[in-house]
Amino acid sequence: MAFDLHIHSNYSDGLCSPSVLVDLGKKQGLTGLALTDHDTLSGLEEFRAAGEEAGVIAIPGVEMTTQYQGEELHILGYQVDYNHGGLRRRLEKVIDTRIERAKEILNKLQRAGVDLCWDDLEKVCRNTRGRYIGRPHIYLALKEKGIIGEDPERAGFRYYLGPEGVAYVPHKELPTLEALDLISKAGGLPVLAHPGRLENLRMLKALKGNGLAGIEVFYPAHSPEVRVELLRIADQLDLFPTGGSDFHGTEGTAQMGAATVERRFIEALL
Repeated sequence: MAFDLHIHSNYSDGLCSPSVLVDLGKKQGLTGLALTDHDTLSGLEEFRAAGEEAGVIAIPGVEMTTQYQGEELHILGYQVDYNHGGLRRRLEKVIDTRIERAKEILNKLQRAGVDLCWDDLEKVCRNTRGRYIGRPHIYLALKEKGIIGEDPERAGFRYYLGPEGVAYVPHKELPTLEALDLISKAGGLPVLAHPGRLENLRMLKALKGNGLAGIEVFYPAHSPEVRVELLRIADQLDLFPTGGSDFHGTEGTAQMGAATVERRFIEALL
């Protein structure tokens, strides 16, 4: 009974609709999925309806980019009420800042002599069903215009859009503690995404004291050694372990089911 609890749809930076994601999950024999689009709840109604029709457990979620003491943390919120007014309004403001960030990135690219404009970005976003615009969309626009060619190692992404890149603009992230509070008030359970990417996890005890409920243990980039250590930390701090593929459907990224979690770990979530 495997669950993939970290997938993205075309309401943020994935390629597939929420209903197609459910179909893919069913074909792979997954018991359940969680849709965790970046900073938006817009695809969750379709996702839940598709899950009910297909007999797949469809858990409503969200992934929020946050900052805690100068470090970027991604917080997954599971079982959120996707009609919760406070959470929806705050996420709309986050999307507004993402759009402004995209415009700043385009301005920096143009000043660097890169011929990319807002119309080019809108063309690649034609499959995006929400207001979300992120660096993956700008990367795709650069590739579609031939500015970046074949890029299996994503060197082009790093050169133009990475933290040291030509046109990098930092996020205006939510404070992590605000995200934890928002998720909790919307009836959800906050989980720290892909903690294996972080240099240290000293903040976990403090985050637990502010409502963190779990950590993502099973993730494609986590080695077996990292998973064992994260399971130990989860047990020590009474955090439930989750897992997922971070599926986007895009070239060079993990496929659905590349990392899953067993039901026995996530009864608190279900």
